Amino acid sequence: MAKTIKAAANAKMRGRSMVVILVFTALALFSVAMAVYDLSNRMVLFGVLFALAALIFISLTLLKLNEAFGTGIKIVRGDLYMRSWANDFLPYSTNGGFLGDLKPSRTKLTEIPTEDISMIVIGTKEFIKRSATPAGKKFVKAVYPYEHSSDKAKRHAISSMDIFYVETIEGDCCFMCIQDYDPQQITNIIGDLYDTNPDIYIKVGSRAYRRPIERLIAKQRDE
Repeated sequence: MAKTIKAAANAKMRGRSMVVILVFTALALFSVAMAVYDLSNRMVLFGVLFALAALIFISLTLLKLNEAFGTGIKIVRGDLYMRSWANDFLPYSTNGGFLGDLKPSRTKLTEIPTEDISMIVIGTKEFIKRSATPAGKKFVKAVYPYEHSSDKAKRHAISSMDIFYVETIEGDCCFMCIQDYDPQQITNIIGDLYDTNPDIYIKVGSRAYRRPIERLIAKQRDE
């Protein structure tokens, strides 16, 4: 049976998220109970307010679930699978203003055969821009709306996050956010890809991932 190697958000991040999820869930249930109680007692205004609060807490719960557990990277039977948010970088919808920020982003799955990978870059958007080949035009186009967003939080998020960027020999590229991912799991992914295809050019700018990946690659080259 072929082995599967996975990388996802680190345990600390998932643990913090679970605490927040439990709190939001409890508040959502309380709001639902209060909405039912108030509406059954003809206190319509309070019932509606609690119902709206319940919807908000449910949305926040789904957002936190999407942020902590919605994405991941894995290798199955020699192929690289990247499950990312549909907008590539953020766990919530980027269309629709404030209400959009309360809507979890859908996810998408990208499959790339390891032998088709020519380069992997891990780092910030600026590091990737400097490292990418002309195939990176797709990446530059994807980050542009965030860089020039009127939302300061979005601009800060895109400027500081760690991104996993892949180019193929056909001149295509794909990418996803790996902020707060487990460094050892990402290292295992890189190690398996490099072991299968040692022609992959690997460049790491992120401090969280650079040292373990460089040590692993150096070890594999010496073997």
